[in-house]
Amino acid sequence: MELTFKIVLDKRHKKANETYPLKLRVFQNRAYKECSLNIAILENDWDSNLQVVLSTNDSYTALNSKLTSTKAKVQKLIFLSEDLEEFTTPEKIISQLKRKEQQKNPISKPDIIKYGEEHIAKLQIAGKIGNSIVYSCAINKLKEYCKSDKLTFEAIDYRFLENFNTTLLNKRIKVNTISLYLRTIRALFNKSIREGILEMKYYPFNSFKIKNERTINRTLTKSEISQLLALDLKVGSTIWHHRNLFALSYCFIGINFSDLLTLTKENFIDGRIVFRRSKTHKIYSIKIQSKAKEIFHYYFKSLPDCSKKFVLPFVENNSNLIILKNDILQAIKNTNDYLKKMAGLCSIDKKITTYYARYTWANIARELGYPKDMISEALGHESGNRVTGIYLDNYSNEIIDNMNDKVICSVF
Repeated sequence: MELTFKIVLDKRHKKANETYPLKLRVFQNRAYKECSLNIAILENDWDSNLQVVLSTNDSYTALNSKLTSTKAKVQKLIFLSEDLEEFTTPEKIISQLKRKEQQKNPISKPDIIKYGEEHIAKLQIAGKIGNSIVYSCAINKLKEYCKSDKLTFEAIDYRFLENFNTTLLNKRIKVNTISLYLRTIRALFNKSIREGILEMKYYPFNSFKIKNERTINRTLTKSEISQLLALDLKVGSTIWHHRNLFALSYCFIGINFSDLLTLTKENFIDGRIVFRRSKTHKIYSIKIQSKAKEIFHYYFKSLPDCSKKFVLPFVENNSNLIILKNDILQAIKNTNDYLKKMAGLCSIDKKITTYYARYTWANIARELGYPKDMISEALGHESGNRVTGIYLDNYSNEIIDNMNDKVICSVF
């Protein structure tokens, strides 16, 4: 009549997201009674011998804590059954365990705001500051809309999303910005379902469709960018420095400003800049053409040979990644402000931003007759061909370098 127990991965009930539920089984002789632990994980995340969730699962610490607590409670009930003869069958132990759980936490429903803030903290620890800011913005909008720091996943249904979307539109927030908030909220739903925290039946995005709109053309003509880059500005002035940033972004195939602003001397190798793009983590190697070399020469003069500082004097090298990210965003905002002033000086009726360097480079390359696949590879986009994102092959280097040289020469 001895009672034993075990936690098992129930492979009889595979869920749509490829996970299986974890269940507690209490045995007596060869019979058993089981109950769900409201946890669902992938098969590869489970160690059946140790009965623990492996570290391949993002929430393994919290889930293992819950399993340890459950094991301790069952062990105590089995121990009491020997003395009091009160919980003498698997059915009685399971029943008592459920009763205690309900008394302890009668309405324990997962909260998207708490869950989102935990995810933000993980992203910050991992150094993914840009992503953490995106999630923070979405969570803050939910708090603002609900006027509360608490919101269960279950409360977000089709009507909630419709009203949330309408409210943001009424505040004149752009459609694509709202789309980003909603896609971030959707990502939290998908993540919580994969981790077994939320049931699929509460997923609201099967019926609610996220809307996007085409962005306005963000390119300059060859004549316009030539004007802007030839604008007579006082050397050393603030506006002159910010024009240099825009020119360098154009010369380096529309390099992201975050990557440009954080270049150090270590990124300059054999006449090229070699860097890992912060957004995709791919490695890029781009030849330093004569115009870029001329601009960098000005900034290199004031840097010692062994300097660890950023080459461009807009952002301080800071070990606090959150401060660094905010400083980069401020530098980009400042550049955008000066680009608007430059546009006015050139009588260009466009709200020029840093993005224009990348899109203009691509547009001019297309005008010069280069095929889309080659342009996509230069920009680091995935295309029909295999794209590694790193141009270490001599043949690829030569093609990309020659194309970039032509695109640069066409405007300087």
